[in-house]
Amino acid sequence: MPIRLVPAAALIAATLAPAAISAEEVRTSSVQVYELTQVSVNASAIAPAEFEEKTQAIRSCRDARQLAKEIGARVQRDNFVRATALPSELQPILAETPTGRASPVMVEDGAALHVFVVCGRS
Repeated sequence: MPIRLVPAAALIAATLAPAAISAEEVRTSSVQVYELTQVSVNASAIAPAEFEEKTQAIRSCRDARQLAKEIGARVQRDNFVRATALPSELQPILAETPTGRASPVMVEDGAALHVFVVCGRS
C-alpha cells in the first residue's frame, strides 16, 4: 500500500536539495549518509499498484534508471545525503530499505508517485 506524503512538497523538496557534504566528511562522520535515486511519475501515467509491483522488483540503481526509462518516469540522483538532512518521516523508511532496493511507494497529493532507491550508504 502506498505511503501518503505529509506534507508532500516539503518532503520531496528537502530530499532533492540536501546540504552538500564532501567525501571527507562522509568518511569521518558517524551519521548515516546515503546515495539515493528517486523515481517519480505522474499518478495518471501508471496505476499505483503497478508502479509498486515494478519498483519492488528493483535490485540496483541501474534497474531503477532502466525502469524509469521504460515507464517515462523522472529520475533524480543525489549523493552524500545525510540522514539527518532528510525529513523525519523519510529517515526510518530509508534506514529499513536495503541497499539496491526501492522504498515503499509514496504518493504526493494523489498526483505523483515516488520511490527512493538506496544506491549506497556509509
